[in-house]
Amino acid sequence: MAYSKEDLSNAMEECGTGASMGATARKYGIPRSTLHDHISGKHKQVGKGGPTVLTSSEEREIALTCMTLGGMGFGLTRNLVEIVLVEYIKEQQIPNPFRSGIPGRDWWERFLRRWPCLSERKPQHLSKKRAEASHPDIINGWFDRVEELARSVSLDLSDPESAHRLWKCDETGLCTAAGSKTLLVKRGSRQVSEVSSGSDHEYITIHCAGCASGEPLPPFILYKGKNMYRRWMEGGPAGALYGISESGWMDPANFLSWFLKLFLPAVSHLTETGPVLLFFDGHYSHISLELIRAARQSNVHLLCLPPNTTYILQPLDVGFFSPLKTNWRKILKLYRLQTKGQKATKETFPSLVSQLWESVKPEHCKGGFRGAGLFPLSRQHILTKLPPSVAIAVAMKCLQHPSSRLASHPTSLEYYKSRRSDLKRARETI
Repeated sequence: MAYSKEDLSNAMEECGTGASMGATARKYGIPRSTLHDHISGKHKQVGKGGPTVLTSSEEREIALTCMTLGGMGFGLTRNLVEIVLVEYIKEQQIPNPFRSGIPGRDWWERFLRRWPCLSERKPQHLSKKRAEASHPDIINGWFDRVEELARSVSLDLSDPESAHRLWKCDETGLCTAAGSKTLLVKRGSRQVSEVSSGSDHEYITIHCAGCASGEPLPPFILYKGKNMYRRWMEGGPAGALYGISESGWMDPANFLSWFLKLFLPAVSHLTETGPVLLFFDGHYSHISLELIRAARQSNVHLLCLPPNTTYILQPLDVGFFSPLKTNWRKILKLYRLQTKGQKATKETFPSLVSQLWESVKPEHCKGGFRGAGLFPLSRQHILTKLPPSVAIAVAMKCLQHPSSRLASHPTSLEYYKSRRSDLKRARETI
């Protein structure tokens, strides 16, 4: 029975997504026993050649993770794939066979040959101005991706019943000694200063999440340190999670801990009956092999926001963090008055955050999703926020290339045609 190495790789990939082994074997003309042996790991290589570091099923897990990350909008580099591989080797307690501890170029080339569903592409590097001018393309591409995913999982992003299935998470830093925005002084004063509670204040990371229906999750408080103490976790918001890291900022282990211990239990009643979408920043501090696996098994679809667009596409940045930090400054000011100038510490931080969380309103979450154009889904809402310089660039592109994808998009074309002054200036420029 004749079949190619590519046929075998494709058959293994389809079986990995849940396809019937017998039907897949017949489809590609591969003996069922051969396909079974490769999937079970009895044979470690696809086609001819020496034994591979991982079994076929283990390599399939790595390849599937790469494809999942790509579908999330996360740009994968060779170095990142190597990190994922090393992480998997450690997780599975497989002896590391690489001399320097990480795979070299030879392994990388053989891996791509074994998995033709993956290909290496050179990214296009844009200058700052070109990146700004391409924002409409990026934004339209982003909304296309969101719409495509919503259709594939039968989720209506304009139906109020779907709002509780859209979630967003992000972190920010809360300073333990926030200053005032403005002070009342004598007119003409040259130096305006404020007595602080000391120079040893710090920023403590707080990871937040909320859904489009307005429901916020309890916060994940992340301290800088090597050991966690019970007094750092007393008096906080009900259901809050606590963690530590050497830098005080988010890392893959803590993000995974939040996902497994706080997020999944909160949405488990939803994932049993349908999909859940989680939007987050595609930063390396959020990504791990175990996270991708856990999300895939739990019916949670992860979506990374495009780079350099979080100021308009990040729901928490748009409508959640601003009122949160305003209320935080008020709470700290009151605390300083009550304690005669003492600063907040890790011991008092949880109780202060508990007061802060009482000020969080459902409208803050709803407004964030609405402001980011995610619910109800509206790319038009975001395109109207673009600065005039970008609008001119888009108008010029539409005039120069009438058949372009951007010009043919009804929402984009309608909006930019309505800005006649921009079009007029564009025509004068051309």
